[in-house]
Amino acid sequence: MPDNEPKKLSITGTLTENKLTEQPDDYTFNVTYIGKRSIMDLCQLGESDGKSKFTADELYTAYNTLFTLAKREAFLGATVEFGFCTNMIRVNGPFVGPKPEFDPEVNSISMQHTTLESVRKEMEGITVIVGDVKNTQPTISRVIDVYTQSVNDKLTPGNILNGEGDRVKVAGSEGKTVGFFFINTETEAETPVPTTSISRNDPSNFSFLIPQLADGTYYLEVATQFAASSKALLKEPRRSRFAYTLTVGDGGSDEDDGPIVQ
Repeated sequence: MPDNEPKKLSITGTLTENKLTEQPDDYTFNVTYIGKRSIMDLCQLGESDGKSKFTADELYTAYNTLFTLAKREAFLGATVEFGFCTNMIRVNGPFVGPKPEFDPEVNSISMQHTTLESVRKEMEGITVIVGDVKNTQPTISRVIDVYTQSVNDKLTPGNILNGEGDRVKVAGSEGKTVGFFFINTETEAETPVPTTSISRNDPSNFSFLIPQLADGTYYLEVATQFAASSKALLKEPRRSRFAYTLTVGDGGSDEDDGPIVQ
């Protein structure tokens, strides 16, 4: 392979649900970045790869000289090719009146960047490796019954349940069914935890007052539209079930299906 032939390059990434459409299997690609390279890092790479006759310090000095010149020319009103882009100054905001002037209250200066045609053509040759769909399900990993200090086992109605997990913050728009729910393992009857009973509602931790559940075994489920990587809500609630069954009282019996009243 000739030395001047460009090396085949590739990027990898994961898929996450596109929250801007109604399509259920619509995803966006998120690049998995391999690191952060400063200008000095690039200069050191240029020295170490053996293809440059200049040292890293010499390359850095040359870069700073070019950067100063490019900035001066751009600030004077020239369009300047530097890096991957053509750079140009823009003045934003309205100019109103018979003798309009620049007003810092409504006007601002910014830099516009246009990718060089040569760079765009080279990007077309990059191989894109698509990874797995990133999990957006809320996941409860552990719960503690505060009254008994039981982990992943007992429930004491009327007392506090603390929990840990990932994406377990309850959030949702009007009309969506979100929250914590106890599901009786035998009858499938569902008991929601009132919003007013939730005292801690974080992405990784929660606390709430356990409802007055009858003796028996229960699944704990959480449903939420919380999106960990965005301020926007997911289009639909994600609902998942805790891996352990949780027991109230002795788990229920034929002799006594309800709480004992003194």
